[in-house]
Amino acid sequence: MNNPVLVLGVGNPLRRDDGIGPAVIRKLSERKEESCILPDTDIVDGGTDGLGLIEYFKKYKRVILVDAVEMGKPPGSIKIFTPDEAVLHSGTDSLSTHGFGIPELINLARELDILPDLTVIGIQPETTQYGLELSKTVSSCIEKVCRLIE
Repeated sequence: MNNPVLVLGVGNPLRRDDGIGPAVIRKLSERKEESCILPDTDIVDGGTDGLGLIEYFKKYKRVILVDAVEMGKPPGSIKIFTPDEAVLHSGTDSLSTHGFGIPELINLARELDILPDLTVIGIQPETTQYGLELSKTVSSCIEKVCRLIE
């Protein structure tokens, strides 16, 4: 294992609020020097390749994954999931706006016996229509999510 902790933001910034994961990563990266994040913590934009994230699970002891999560809650709602909760909720919540979602990733990591200590921070999107800007509601969550991670 390279470093013990990875903060991994995933999502598609071309789909408005689906870009919340990468937006949080940008904000954390901008202020890493003055934040409470430990120096040996890596901060990575994982993009949209759900299956490709399995490589990160192999390399880190602890992963904090930030993603837009369709939970049927008011836009901007933030929920922290354990791996068991993420898989449990996959029947009612999609838990991802990507084709290969978080529950599938967790199940695969379990099957391969490489599941790290994982925390999923999900943010309810307002819109995932094509566009470059986060909605104001979801954009206003960035600071709160950063503080949760720190």
